Amino acid sequence: MSLLFLSYLTVFCFQVQERPPVSFTEEYIEFRLRKTTFTVNGNYFFVNNTANYVSKKISYPFPVPMTEIDSVHIFDNTQGRFLGFEKLRKEVVFRITIPPNDTVKLNIFYEQKGVKDTVKYILTTTKNWGESLKKAEYTFETEKVRKIKSFSYTPDQTSYSGNNQKYFWSRKDFLPETDFIVVFKKY
Repeated sequence: MSLLFLSYLTVFCFQVQERPPVSFTEEYIEFRLRKTTFTVNGNYFFVNNTANYVSKKISYPFPVPMTEIDSVHIFDNTQGRFLGFEKLRKEVVFRITIPPNDTVKLNIFYEQKGVKDTVKYILTTTKNWGESLKKAEYTFETEKVRKIKSFSYTPDQTSYSGNNQKYFWSRKDFLPETDFIVVFKKY
């Protein structure tokens, strides 16, 4: 009886530790705020954990309706081409294909116009992947005259150069519990 129980336990443990076919492993994002325009320029890494080609539909959410989003570009750095996408109310949806045991690096860029006193970037959907990001790095840059009231994450570092102020965050094994939010005095 105990041998049978041990066998079931061993099989269960191996199944629990099995990775999903595709993992979202890293992101490096540069946020910029100029007057009333917020830009996001990010590099995202997706890993195929299988020995087969995998095609996956990806949903990229926005914190505001698409009517406030301008200039969305999705570029597959691995294949050297822009990807088509479908615009929905507060997201774009696109498909990636990843070769066996390989990685796809995407660059996603967008602008949000008409910003007043808060900018937000959705981080909490990372939990939908079922695992934390191995590495995440963020920068936020704006004019030096802009008064920042709060960040949802305390910056690791700050620098000033010319007329700009820049903030830096670096995380490992990062599973965000809150979105990236910056509150500032109106420009």
